Amino acid sequence: MAIWDIFTRNKTSRYAIVDVEVGLKDHKIHDIGALRQDGATFHKASKEELFEFLHDTDYLCGHNIIHHDAKYLFPDKDCRWTLVDTLYVSPLLFPERPYHRLVKDDKLAADQMNNPVNDCEKARDLLLDEITRWNSLPDEQRKVFASLLKGKEEFRGFFSMVRAETVAWGLAGLIRRFYEGKICAHADVEMLIERYPCELAYALALVDTTDHRSVTPGWVLRNYPEVEYVMKLLRRTRCAEGCAYCNSQLDVLRNLKAFFGYDQFRTYGGEPLQERAARAAVEGKSLLAIFPTGGGKSLTFQLPALMEARAVHGLTVVISPLQSLMKDQVDNLADKGITDAVTINGLLDPITRALSIQRVQEGDASLLYIAPEMLRSKTIERILMVRHVVRFVIDEAHCFSSWGQDFRVDYLYIGKFIQEYQQKKGCRNPIPVSCFTATAKQKVVQDICDYF
Repeated sequence: MAIWDIFTRNKTSRYAIVDVEVGLKDHKIHDIGALRQDGATFHKASKEELFEFLHDTDYLCGHNIIHHDAKYLFPDKDCRWTLVDTLYVSPLLFPERPYHRLVKDDKLAADQMNNPVNDCEKARDLLLDEITRWNSLPDEQRKVFASLLKGKEEFRGFFSMVRAETVAWGLAGLIRRFYEGKICAHADVEMLIERYPCELAYALALVDTTDHRSVTPGWVLRNYPEVEYVMKLLRRTRCAEGCAYCNSQLDVLRNLKAFFGYDQFRTYGGEPLQERAARAAVEGKSLLAIFPTGGGKSLTFQLPALMEARAVHGLTVVISPLQSLMKDQVDNLADKGITDAVTINGLLDPITRALSIQRVQEGDASLLYIAPEMLRSKTIERILMVRHVVRFVIDEAHCFSSWGQDFRVDYLYIGKFIQEYQQKKGCRNPIPVSCFTATAKQKVVQDICDYF
């Protein structure tokens, strides 16, 4: 079906797609492409001729048109067209991995470089797909998105084009009913609707995915950093009352069986230390755990990491001094059929390293093993910025202490990195830290606690 047939059927006004090429240095318009609903194209640098080409249209569409193209086309804010932005709607409608075939992060996957008419064709195809996808959503989900994003300029034009319906009251109840069993039944949805409507919409889109490797695009996290906080309240905060979601998805024993096939945790001298450490992590606490060598400490952070990957599509960063130990842990998980872990270190060949980085960026990895010195890498910082990091795990934590024979000066950079990372991400709450060591010397333990 042609796109104009859809608009005619929906009794929608006429539209055009526009793409503006702007100089990086002079910030002036160098080229403009436009595509009208009747198939006519425009390819000149003149705004006046463009406006004449568009004179008979009502909707002006584009990818990132609101915060990019419109600034140059309408510097005085005097725009008579309704702007429709395909960028902001895309993660709502295509949150499932492998995402939309036309979009790479926030960019259109164009076949030709710097061809605005070609980009218009891509944006038109994306718009058509978005309209088709919107019409395929359940009525309740459409009303949830439209009600949450009502009046937001990034979404207003698209919702006008598709004649989206909103609810006047009862939105919180509608969300709880539609997402029952997928979010905590006692989450403060009313507060989230009031304070974080855009973030809640993006979070609910991710909640509805079936592949835990689906992740929120990095540009969404940059523009709406509170998405991570909203996900935490919806799916990482266990309610006191107990509900269907929390009792199943946040239960460590149930997940121990599901992931590792064990019915119970190990005990030490009758004490359930392994279970306590795992529960503390699932509850979002920072912790220091002293385990004997070979005592099963890895499971106490791997299990929460796998659980949080399924709950909020998060990444756990494991910092360890020995590359051989990191590889062993990744291999051991793979032997159990768990392929969520990757390591990035200086011994990897360029191809393997590039593939590992890609796996982290695209959501394939739930656990990332790195040495402390890797935190100084701009590449590591860049890939962590586009992921929802839910916990930092520091193995061999006695390396912090000058009282220990294994003191590593690189360990003293970890805290600075975490602090700066949280600031750059705009984290609402500190990211929890888990420290593990087999050394129980009091001075070493005190050094670790003092450091954090």
